[in-house]
Parts: sequence; C-alpha cells; structure tokens
Amino acid sequence: MKLFLYSIAIPLGVMVSPETLVLLGNSAGYNGMIFYVSVATAAAVSCMCAYCIFYPGRQADEENEVSLLAKAMGRFPAAALVLSARLSVTLLVATSVLVTAGFAFNEIFLYWFPNFGFAFLLLGFILAFNIIDKSWASSFQLLLLTCTLASFSVLLCAGLSSSPSTNTAIQASELTSPAAASGALLLFLGFDLILNSQVKNKLLPAVAAICTIFTLFTLWGAVSRAYVPSSSLIESTLPHLKAARAIMGQNGRLLMGVIVICGATAAVNGLFLYLGQTACALAEQGVIPRFKGEKTLHRLASILMSVTIGILMMSGLAGEDKLTIYYRGALVLWLVVLTFRCFTSACFSSSSKSFSAVALTIGTIIGLLSIVLVAAAEHTREQLIFCLHVYVCALLLMLIWPGTVKLFSAINR
Repeated sequence: MKLFLYSIAIPLGVMVSPETLVLLGNSAGYNGMIFYVSVATAAAVSCMCAYCIFYPGRQADEENEVSLLAKAMGRFPAAALVLSARLSVTLLVATSVLVTAGFAFNEIFLYWFPNFGFAFLLLGFILAFNIIDKSWASSFQLLLLTCTLASFSVLLCAGLSSSPSTNTAIQASELTSPAAASGALLLFLGFDLILNSQVKNKLLPAVAAICTIFTLFTLWGAVSRAYVPSSSLIESTLPHLKAARAIMGQNGRLLMGVIVICGATAAVNGLFLYLGQTACALAEQGVIPRFKGEKTLHRLASILMSVTIGILMMSGLAGEDKLTIYYRGALVLWLVVLTFRCFTSACFSSSSKSFSAVALTIGTIIGLLSIVLVAAAEHTREQLIFCLHVYVCALLLMLIWPGTVKLFSAINR
C-alpha cells in the first residue's frame, strides 16, 4: 500500500497544478454536454494509453521510456525527445506555478510578504528535500498531495451539499469550443509519471490516478458551472478562485489558496523527482555522464533545474504572454512522447496483434490531438518554432555528450 501511494503521488500532484485548474475552469464554461463528454473521452484515452505503455509482461530492461524509444528511433533521437519534453515542461511549469503560488500567498494570506520571495522559498524547500534524499522528497510529495485533496474535498462537499444563494450562475448561453474539447487530454497529463521501479504493475497506479482526477474534475466542473456564470469561467484567469469564493466565501478563498500553493509545490516536486529518474535513464544509455551514481545524478539535476528556474523567474518570464506559448509547446512535446511510446509498444511488443492495433490506434489519436492543439493555438507558428528549437538543442546536446562521457571516464580512472 505504501509503494502504491508513493507511486500515485507524482501523477496526482502534477495533475492538480494551478495551470491545470485554470484550464479546467475555462473549459467548464463552455457547453456542458461537450465539457463532460470531452473529459470522459480524454480519461478513456488516457487509460488506454496507460495500458499501452505499461502493458503486462514487459521485460526488466524495458522499464524506462528512453530505452523503449531508443529501439524505434535510435539512441540519440529518443534521448533528445525525452529530454526536450521532460526538461522543458519541468522548467516552464515550475516558473509559472511557483510564481502563481507566490501571488496566491501574498494576496490571500499575507499581504506584506513578497510574492517572489515566497516563490523562491518554495523552490528552496523542493531543492532541499531532493538534495537530502529522494525518499524525503517522496514523503514531502505525499504530504502536499494529502493537503491538496483534503482541501478540494471540503470545497466539493460544500458545493454539492448546498445551492447558489443568488441566480448569478444562470447560464446565459451554451458556447462551444472544439479547441477546449480537444484540450481536455491536457488535464490528465502526468498519468505516465510512475516513479517507483519496485512497483511491478505500473498500470494500476496510473489508472487509479486518472480515475481519481476524472471524478474530481467532473464534480468540480459541475460545481463551478452551478455557482459561476459561463462567461466568467471562460474569460477569467482564476476561474477556480471565483468558484471557491462563490461556494464558501472567504473560507473558500482560503481553501483554494491552500490548494494552489500545495498543488504548485507538488507539481514541481513531482517533476523534479521524475526528471531525476530520466537523467538516470539517459546515463544508462551512455548519452550523459553517470557521475558517481544515481543519487549524485539526481542531486545535480535538482540543483541545475533550481538555478535555471530561479533565473527564469528573475527574468520576468512568468509575467509575459510568451510563457504560455512555450508552456503549451512543451505540453505538445509531452504528447509526442506519449504518441511514440504507444507506437513503440505496438511495434516491439510480444503481445497479440489486437494489442498492437489498440496501441497504434491510441498513438494515432494522441498524435492527431496534438496537431489539433497546435493548429487551434493563437500562436501556432511560435509554438512550432519553440518545439523545433528545443528538440534540436537537446539533440545537439546528446551528440556532444559521448565525448564528455569519455572525458569523465578518463578522469575517474
């Protein structure tokens, strides 16, 4: 049970980040039937994708995504794809949600406390736990997730057990948005971040995380629609905060502040943990130096990420529109990784032909949805350029690492 909880903590922590809550709130403002159907469809696709990438009977040497993708794409292209997706998401999500948590703490709890100061304080806590030991960071992740889900449950119970005191939540119109419907898949990104290699069946925690988030988000979408007008949900940059305040007043605002702060910290801490595992997988492929073992590699990765995130926050990127462009581009790269993982499972699986057909179908669906998301974006060209630049830079980095590996090997001798 303990291993299961630690395994599910990272996916759930990433999926309840403030960025996801904004996307959920905006999407809930559109046509109700389309919202519920799109979320249910996205959950089903995510479950099928989890089945394809965590299919039963996989060999021990195929435990990480880098080694799997390397079979189909080659070592360096696969390593570059995984690194570009994981690293860009981690850096950009952290830059966005930590600053969001800082503003939430400043505006909801302590007005005199500097928002960027609190953001750096959270980053310092995350770095400290990851440097001390991964087990400490995992326990910290579980604590953050517990606080987030408990606060969310209180808000949901309050919203479901009562009704709006005024008629302000009457829906003026039922707007539709194909982009919002296709973007529902982004609500479940994170289900593939199963960290603990001691869990033999990774499919179970992945599906459990998807089902938990589906139930939570469906209920929250229904409650948000009941308490807040559709136009406000669609146009607001903080739809979750509006809904929380409409449900419980100031107490709801405080609870949502806890959700935002704990959710932001859990998202960043979870991504740190998984990227540390990714770094170890890249070292196993010989594309980055092993240094002095897994723990040292994880600590070095955490330090480098923290320094980079700190620089990005100080540069003012969090307050610019291009962060949203880059962030959505990073999510598209994540979808591309899932697409190729499904294709790889279909091509190199020893399972039946029906399994391969399912894996190819799910991979195609996710690939098409990623294309739709890019095409429907306001800054399609900028997103494509960002994705291309990130991948090319990662590929160039992978190509020069072998020389570095040899250099470190000579020094260690």
